[in-house]
Amino acid sequence: MKSSQQQNSIKKCEHCQQWTDGEKAFCTHCGEILDKKYREERAELEKEQREGTPMMKWVRLKQANNSKFWFLVEKALQSGQMFLVFFFIVITIILLLMPG
Repeated sequence: MKSSQQQNSIKKCEHCQQWTDGEKAFCTHCGEILDKKYREERAELEKEQREGTPMMKWVRLKQANNSKFWFLVEKALQSGQMFLVFFFIVITIILLLMPG
């Protein structure tokens, strides 16, 4: 009975084509992720992280992918955004620390 359960949990890895324990998240031979849905969700999350923070998404220039000039303009605008946020934070802290 135990061997039939063990045979049901054995799975062939999509990457190295070796048989491995299908109940595990990673292949015991190559270390790749076995669950396709998990792998897709992880790839989507990594893509979102590469795109940047929500604040950096405020300024997205479509031309920035094609030209170094527009890429630099986009980064300058994003730097300006960060400076503005920093400025407002500093002003807020100063106002909060001022006596009554």
